Amino acid sequence: MLVAHDAIRTTLSASNSGPLTKRLTSTLWFMLLLLHRRGRGHAILAAAGVWITISLIAFWMLMAWLGWFLLFCSDPQAVVNATSKTTADLVERAYYAGYTLTTLGYGDYVPGNNHWRIVPGLAAANGFFLFTAAITYILNVVANVTQKRQLALAMTALGQTPHQMLETTADDGAFTTLASQLQQVQSSIGTVGQQHLAFPILHYYHGETGDKALPLAMTRLYQTLALVCFACPGLDTSTRSQLLIAQRNLDRFLETLSTDFIQPSRHMPDIPDLDAYAQLPGVQKSATEMQEHLASLDHQRLLLAYVRKDGWEWQDVWKTPTT
Repeated sequence: MLVAHDAIRTTLSASNSGPLTKRLTSTLWFMLLLLHRRGRGHAILAAAGVWITISLIAFWMLMAWLGWFLLFCSDPQAVVNATSKTTADLVERAYYAGYTLTTLGYGDYVPGNNHWRIVPGLAAANGFFLFTAAITYILNVVANVTQKRQLALAMTALGQTPHQMLETTADDGAFTTLASQLQQVQSSIGTVGQQHLAFPILHYYHGETGDKALPLAMTRLYQTLALVCFACPGLDTSTRSQLLIAQRNLDRFLETLSTDFIQPSRHMPDIPDLDAYAQLPGVQKSATEMQEHLASLDHQRLLLAYVRKDGWEWQDVWKTPTT
């Protein structure tokens, strides 16, 4: 019953993972993150999502098998040999629980009396539900992982640092290009946010390179929007409105993180020197003022935790990737 509840909540609730799933996936990710930080590169984490998903499905099946096996062991007459009517031993009961759960139904072992005849039907129904839910869950996760990476690539196309994003879309201080480009990704931000809420396991599908890493792309875009909205008072009304809408969409995405996956860091991240940003067209604030503004934003602590939990460092947000 506990496994069925966990599978139902994970696959059908569209808002959270089951308690067993949450504990298993977070523990596996924590162990892989420790291995990653002891070595170099992101190959371990890049493979983590697939193996965590497979481990989750295997866990559901094994726990269900164990549960039915223990139930069939509770009464000597629960399982008997179909021909000789002799009581099944432990190995035979495990075999019987397995093939009943997988709905194979070989028929060489059967219930020993009428009291146990309904139980194999319940076990078969349980197994059928688990297999169906698992396959549906995997298909949804694979589709959503693709959308997640597409969104990261679309954001990274604007620039690989906040400075690049501002520089390539400055338009002599008007930032109309930034506003128009963001219109194309705003709906995707909302969609991917809801997908992460419905399928928290998506957090464990890691982009091996910086251009495919959604935490880096989201954090860079957040810094970019915070800077341009604060430091460029000369923006026209339409552009500012579009940028603020994009900023609100990012805020909603970050709210989905804080519901389940991420707890904000205890410390504010270090904001680097912004002298180069103060030289950009349209910027009318000093480097110090921009640093103070970024350091005052509460979401920075959540973003720091998001970046680090995905196996990256805060410095990766601000520097141009080498790969």
